[in-house]
Amino acid sequence: MTKRSGRALIALCAIGLSTDAVIRGQSTNGVRSAEVQTIGVPGASNSTPSLAASGQIVSAVWTAAKDGRSNVYIAMSGDGGATFSVPTRVNDQDGDAGATNEQPPRVVISASGRQRAVTVLWSKRDTGSTRTRTDIIRMARSTDGGRTFSPARITHESAFTGARGWQSLTVAPDGSLHAVWLDGRHAEQKIADTAKHTGMEHKGQPPQEVYHGTLLPDGRMTETLIASDVCFCCKTAAAVDARGTVYAAWRHIFPGSMRDIAFAKSSDGGRHFSPLVRVSEDKWEINGCPEDGPSIAVDQSGTVHIVWATVISEGEPQKAIFYSTSRDGKAFAPRARIPTTGNTTPGHPQLVLTTDGAAAIVFDEVVGGVRRVSLARKPRDGAFQSPEILSGAASASFPVIVRAGAADLLVAWTSRSTGPSPDPSQISLKRLAAGR
Repeated sequence: MTKRSGRALIALCAIGLSTDAVIRGQSTNGVRSAEVQTIGVPGASNSTPSLAASGQIVSAVWTAAKDGRSNVYIAMSGDGGATFSVPTRVNDQDGDAGATNEQPPRVVISASGRQRAVTVLWSKRDTGSTRTRTDIIRMARSTDGGRTFSPARITHESAFTGARGWQSLTVAPDGSLHAVWLDGRHAEQKIADTAKHTGMEHKGQPPQEVYHGTLLPDGRMTETLIASDVCFCCKTAAAVDARGTVYAAWRHIFPGSMRDIAFAKSSDGGRHFSPLVRVSEDKWEINGCPEDGPSIAVDQSGTVHIVWATVISEGEPQKAIFYSTSRDGKAFAPRARIPTTGNTTPGHPQLVLTTDGAAAIVFDEVVGGVRRVSLARKPRDGAFQSPEILSGAASASFPVIVRAGAADLLVAWTSRSTGPSPDPSQISLKRLAAGR
């Protein structure tokens, strides 16, 4: 056994993974230095990754679809993403999962005393029509380092109808878990009320609301309505600062069908939220969903950082990615455009802050006719640097990023096979120096 594999073995055994998992995980799924490596379920379409980290411990979750069934899988690392265990299925019932690129499974690592838990949240979509289907959100928890999980539980009342999902998940310093999601439980009643009062049939997307929930140890949530009339099909974002203040962001429908980013915060642990704030008056007018939600992070001073995609007019309308900050959560600084390489339909940005207050933002964009994953960095008191392409020439999309320890960043995305392959898509990962 090499010196590196020995360190990986000690680290992964410390979070409860078996020796066999460590050795096989390193030999087949290892991520070393700055090389792009892959993990996934053989023969399946692997996509929709999410990452979580607690120091050097990293969880990677994603969905794998095969033979018409979709499941959630997890791989664990004890060395900041240098090596990973072999994938483990999270959901106990085969096929009991569903995901879209804007509805990836979410994962957090939390600690209570000396015990560390891994919690995964995912959605399961019904096969009914948009107006009649009933979607559910499930969760499962592991207390042995991601090796085994509790049976999946529904996190809301099982009688609720309507579409729901586009969930985000974060953990507070006290170990409490906070989720934000879109919910259509009142859609049917609102459509009926509109028809009764106007005599007109409802057209377009069903009414949707955004909720916050504190996830209890038994899997249930205590819920709070944040806002109504939100944009359907864009993922939400959630964060908690060192004081326990909860932050939420989503795409809202403003008057005139303007699909701009909204923000709200709670100073009492999620029991009550402030009135929503419009982050930027982008005035993206569209009678539909952009399917491109925001990402937020909070630094040690309590400053909120947010990134999002919108449409701008430069000759012809085109997408662009923007960044802003707020010191009080009541108003945001004028938006700053994030530089891209291809300047062609960039989107799906995700944000992380480094220990020195710098921002690192990953996104996908079309370069040379191929969608690729890029990274843009912003020093704490400086302008954005020119982006770097992380994914090479391969087709890549929907990246996520996490800080693994103090010195490293870990980025994951979905890679599509360009030629004959038994694996239609895999999860690619790349480690980077946080301060570069």
